[in-house]
Amino acid sequence: ARGPRPPTAMGTIFQSEKMQLVQMIVQNDAAHAVVEAFGESGLIEFRDLNAGQPFYKRAFTEEVKHCEETGRKLKALKEALDESGVPVADATGELISSEELTQILDDKENELEHMTTQELVLLKNHNALREQQYVLDLGGKIYAAQAPGSSVSEIAKGELEITDFSSSTATTMLSYIAGVMPRMSMQSFQRVVFRSTRGNAIVNSAPIDEVLYDYDLKTHEKHEVEKDFFMIFVAGEMLKSKISKIATYFGGTLYAYPDMAADKAQMTAEVNKRLEESAEILRTTAEMKKTMLVEVGKHYGTWNFILSKEKMIYDTYNKFDYDVRRKVFVADAWVPSKDVYEVWRVLSLATAKAGVETKPVLNLIETKATPPTYLPINKFCAGFQALVNTYGTPRYREVNAGAFAVILFPFLFGIMFGDFGHGTLLMLFGAYMIRYEASFEGKKLDDLVEMCYGGRYVIFLNGCFGMYIGLLYNEIFACPMGIWGSKFNWEKDVMEWENGPVIFGIDPAWHHATNNISFFNSYKMKISIIVGVLQMTFGIFLSLVNHLEYKNYKKVFFQFIPELGFFGSIFGYLVFLIFYKWSINWVGIGKPAPSLLTTLINMFMSPGAVALPENDELRLFDAQANIEQALILVALVCVPLLLFPIPFLEKWEHEAAAKKKEAYKQMIDEGDEGAKEAGAHDEDDEHEFSFGDVFVHQAIHTIEFVLGSISNTASYLRLWALSLAHSQLSELFWDDIMVMGALGVAPGNPVMTWVAVIMWVCISFMVLMVMENLSSFLHALRLQWVEFQGKFYMGDGIRFVPFDFKTIGQDLSD
Repeated sequence: ARGPRPPTAMGTIFQSEKMQLVQMIVQNDAAHAVVEAFGESGLIEFRDLNAGQPFYKRAFTEEVKHCEETGRKLKALKEALDESGVPVADATGELISSEELTQILDDKENELEHMTTQELVLLKNHNALREQQYVLDLGGKIYAAQAPGSSVSEIAKGELEITDFSSSTATTMLSYIAGVMPRMSMQSFQRVVFRSTRGNAIVNSAPIDEVLYDYDLKTHEKHEVEKDFFMIFVAGEMLKSKISKIATYFGGTLYAYPDMAADKAQMTAEVNKRLEESAEILRTTAEMKKTMLVEVGKHYGTWNFILSKEKMIYDTYNKFDYDVRRKVFVADAWVPSKDVYEVWRVLSLATAKAGVETKPVLNLIETKATPPTYLPINKFCAGFQALVNTYGTPRYREVNAGAFAVILFPFLFGIMFGDFGHGTLLMLFGAYMIRYEASFEGKKLDDLVEMCYGGRYVIFLNGCFGMYIGLLYNEIFACPMGIWGSKFNWEKDVMEWENGPVIFGIDPAWHHATNNISFFNSYKMKISIIVGVLQMTFGIFLSLVNHLEYKNYKKVFFQFIPELGFFGSIFGYLVFLIFYKWSINWVGIGKPAPSLLTTLINMFMSPGAVALPENDELRLFDAQANIEQALILVALVCVPLLLFPIPFLEKWEHEAAAKKKEAYKQMIDEGDEGAKEAGAHDEDDEHEFSFGDVFVHQAIHTIEFVLGSISNTASYLRLWALSLAHSQLSELFWDDIMVMGALGVAPGNPVMTWVAVIMWVCISFMVLMVMENLSSFLHALRLQWVEFQGKFYMGDGIRFVPFDFKTIGQDLSD
């Protein structure tokens, strides 16, 4: 056998790894060793060769069900651990077979069931003793001794006189019932007793302050119940029996109450003694249960890993195709091309470890099936990639938009959130999450904290770009900064640019100008257009990379070139006009600066009219009319080039492929086994071609691109709008709270100063650091998804999910 090859270069974040479909043919006796070895290595993703087959018809259905049943027992133990607050240890290297684990879990489940039942019985008895104690205590206030021995209480005696039961004969016939009942049923119970006895019963009740419980031994559930004590005096055994049944129906519990004071004292002492004994038994039982659960907690991580691992192995078995005659199994799997030799090495070692004499077979399969997308992502890029994957997983070998989101997304955010002070606070928050990420990793976090932690690098870069753009704007908490000085002469009220402008950013003097809003409006609006056009043009060039990768040359000539020509002839020209207008000193030449919006409208509404003498004020440069007419012609020619050629070319390609397919079928009919095997992996990838569908799809794409070019460019004006809103809100809070509150209302008053500072900090945090931050984030995400990714990104890929035991216990949804 050959030695291991030197490690090849890893894939990049810009494009997914090249994948290879492999076919393994291995003897059945080595199945467990092979699958376990690949689970440890995490190299491959198995394909389901039985897709579409019901679960109950697969080979290892019973084994999977057995794992699920064992998992149910383990879950019950986990619920008991959580309920008791027992910590769970991580998995260790403890070696134990699945059969031994099943027996252990059976024993532990039976032991837990026995302890839980025993504990509930003890709790139910303890609760009954507490109720008996309340009956004796509260009953004494109603049934009090009047003479040595026993007698009827004064309250009962008075009520009996009213109901004509006050004779000595009647008193000796008096019976009573005592017990407790849920408070919510007490009123209904009293009404039914009154009606059933026709008023010949005296009902006394008193609330029990302690919350008692009802226990269900079948479901092992307990419920808190507020209960009342009741004592009913009634004449005759028949009424007493009748009321007893009514009390039981309403959920009441009857308890003994002695006639004699001495018997009551003896029973009270007995109940108190039994309560103490019951409490001690409950404590001992709880300690025994806790000891057992602590022992389970030490091994739970290992047991869970072993069981999950076994279930993953059996689920993988169900994906294989089995040859009963040759006693081998066939498995298809996707693997990164650079790891093919490593797969062969792992396969060989696993079969040798299993003691199988027959060597395994590893075939490299050529297929038209779309491979899964595997991107090597580190923790720095993970947050940005998650934003892109929310839109859609990259198609195989498609340019990954997540690579460019690392810079472009924070840059767009920074334009809208540009303030050096606010950006610094956001950067520090992200830096804190990064610095202490070890204290957050692997722990159960609140949803909001988990979201911030997962995007800690996104927050950090957003803050850095907010600081950078804030330096360009020369703003810190809405106050202008003079780090690099100013070229404005305040005495002469004029800009002095003999030695050039300020070395970085906008001159801070503009913040004090009377027309500062108009200036920043115009500046930020043009910057938004420039950034948008450049980013979308970059997206169009990235589509060229995709076309070349897929060798789809017809789209290079009839999609990329027409799109670039149409977009550049209109919006590229607009960006050129913006820079050209900035480069001219219009005051120096004594000519008003033409409006770019008017220029662009006249370009389409009146082509060439700018060359007329009466439109001299609208002309920016010589030969403008000729250039605009040529650009309009280019844009008009690009539209039919984008619409018509591709559908007809695809029709021609389909007809040529159909002829080859017919010849290929003829080879198969003649008995070419090699052709049969080679075509087996392509049958699922065939689809019916429809020229009408292709033409409609291309028409939709053309209309969407032409109209979207206008709407998407206008959409980038949100950069200007949110940047202006952020700046104006910051300035408003500073001027109206800090300046007017601290200096205008009560200058020199430290109390008012502190009140103004606290109000400014709170309002700035809630509005700017929270609401504006979230707003800028969502708008930047919209520009990333729709305007930028829409130019090149399909996002219909399938993520590569390797068979890896390390994923046990992890959330794979991201």
